[in-house]
Amino acid sequence: MQALYRNHMGNDLEVVRDARISFDSSSDALEWRNQTIPHTEPGYTDQVPVPVLAGRDYKLIRFLARGCRFEQWDQAVTALQGGDLAPGEIDTLLRWVKRMPTYWTPFAHQMVKLRMKAPIPIRTQCFKSKQGFVENEESRRYIDSTPELFVPEFRVRPEGSIKQGSGGIHPDNAYWQGRYRAGCDIAIHEYERMIQEGIAPEQARFVLPQGVYVNWVWTGSLYAYAEFCNKRSDRGHAQGEIADLAQEIDQILRVLYPASWKALTE
Repeated sequence: MQALYRNHMGNDLEVVRDARISFDSSSDALEWRNQTIPHTEPGYTDQVPVPVLAGRDYKLIRFLARGCRFEQWDQAVTALQGGDLAPGEIDTLLRWVKRMPTYWTPFAHQMVKLRMKAPIPIRTQCFKSKQGFVENEESRRYIDSTPELFVPEFRVRPEGSIKQGSGGIHPDNAYWQGRYRAGCDIAIHEYERMIQEGIAPEQARFVLPQGVYVNWVWTGSLYAYAEFCNKRSDRGHAQGEIADLAQEIDQILRVLYPASWKALTE
């Protein structure tokens, strides 16, 4: 699986400026530093200027992401650390946290375009994140090249009554990887044979296994990517493969928007 950087619009300073327009004010960077972006698609620049913000602008970004002021946050932390809250007070505090509004629109003006690569089921999970995203993917209605196969590390089923997720590596992982390859190779060979025999690509693709890779271009707002990574990085609930993909996205976004990404995801 893979996430590759193509280009982006905006930065942490733009987040601040978009927020401050409400008061007809603005901000400037203290300085600009060139940063290297990991996982950059060949042919695209891997160097971008990133602004260094003033202290008040860092505070504003954290306020936008949290939905409350520093003193309110610190009071809540102190109350929890004290451990002397009554059940009713705990309930009140949790309700307050749940109601805290994220002032998300300044983060939504910043856009990032990535080239993505994942097996079909993981791509489908990615596409469940619709708000703030648009995608264009390769279509096997029009192409008939041999697809690349993803080979996972097979894991055991989760314990108990949990219906999703997985445990550690299966003790017979190597055996099942071999069986998986053998079965998928047969299906891919049949696909190639159908193409050679003149079957329409849009129908020949039906025989392909779920494990073949799909490539797509994914454009989304900074806020949309943060929401995606917050949900899909939790390995206790997210599938391991999509968590790996979210980690690659995380490595790119934290370089492009260091202050905003930290506030939105940490």
